[in-house]
Amino acid sequence: MNPPGKVPLDLAWMPSGAHVQWVLEVVADRVEDPGLAARLREFVAGDYAFIALDMFSAAQAAEIMRVIRESLMTAAEARFPGNELVLERTAGLVAMVERAEAAPDVS
Repeated sequence: MNPPGKVPLDLAWMPSGAHVQWVLEVVADRVEDPGLAARLREFVAGDYAFIALDMFSAAQAAEIMRVIRESLMTAAEARFPGNELVLERTAGLVAMVERAEAAPDVS
């Protein structure tokens, strides 16, 4: 969960593969960059259970993190009402994104 250009933090999010796929779908539907959306959908189609932010440009990673921070909990609450495990893991991802965004820039 370390974005390019930021001091690496020890952040790892380890949900089920299905949860990762759902997050990727939500993010792909909400990013503004059509190329980034297409790339995220390739990960979904390939049934990826893991992606790293350093696989993307700094601008793309920032856009992914923005969508997670601004939209993911609302989407999770709508899609998984009452599923405390999914909601807790989703909230954990949002918190990690907030920590990663707050990390100092690499000098």
